Amino acid sequence: MEDKGVYFSEADLERQIYFKDETILSEVGHFHDSMEFVFMLEGEIEARHLGEVQRLRAGEIFFVGSFEYHCYKKCTPQIRAIVLVLSREYTKVFEESFRGLTLPTYMKKADKNRETIGLIRHWLEEEGENKTYLCNFGYSTLLFSKLIRHYPLTPIIEGKDKRVTVKVLKYINEHYTEDISLAEVARESGYTKEYCSKIFRDIVGIRFRSYLNLLRLRKAKEYFAEQKRTGATALEIIYKCGFSSTATFYRAQKEAREKNINF
Repeated sequence: MEDKGVYFSEADLERQIYFKDETILSEVGHFHDSMEFVFMLEGEIEARHLGEVQRLRAGEIFFVGSFEYHCYKKCTPQIRAIVLVLSREYTKVFEESFRGLTLPTYMKKADKNRETIGLIRHWLEEEGENKTYLCNFGYSTLLFSKLIRHYPLTPIIEGKDKRVTVKVLKYINEHYTEDISLAEVARESGYTKEYCSKIFRDIVGIRFRSYLNLLRLRKAKEYFAEQKRTGATALEIIYKCGFSSTATFYRAQKEAREKNINF
């Protein structure tokens, strides 16, 4: 799941868990039905949640609920964090027990988080054969119980901007190989071009064209990683990902690298 830039469909597979000690976090925005946690261990990042951006340091926790757009930006040369993504099978007890409520997005009480992060480290260190569904379910339930002890729950807000963001990004995810424009995305999504432009500016944080190119670059990266197995040429991969020429591909790549964006 590293560096994905749109809807993480694989994050929503039955009993799916993504659990890893990371030194790179995705700077390309994404969303999924599953809940995501980032437990900061070292360094500092900016975490974007919908239209809000805050800095997170070692000992702090970032939480994302269902279908909420989010991404990360490194603020120090080195970072380290444990990333945990839980499908609904592991979150249903929490959701059913506290209907209409959710955890706060930014949990910054480092002293209160110490015990929780210790639990996460212990869970991560469990041997593979011990990580059964029941084991993971138990740890995830204990995680929620520790967090709600220190942080008051807040009402889930289902605003129009959130719904539109998901709808627009899903459309781009399905049509990124085509020659699409913001006007087309707006028309097919049922909103004005101006409103969709506002969504990219205020929620996604980058222009439509930049987002589209980052998605295409990320897909190209996947295809290039499989190039030896598939035998596809570089030109075939570039065209398959929606770039109109090698020049547009290298220009998009150069722009992302100049902005130090992981794709």
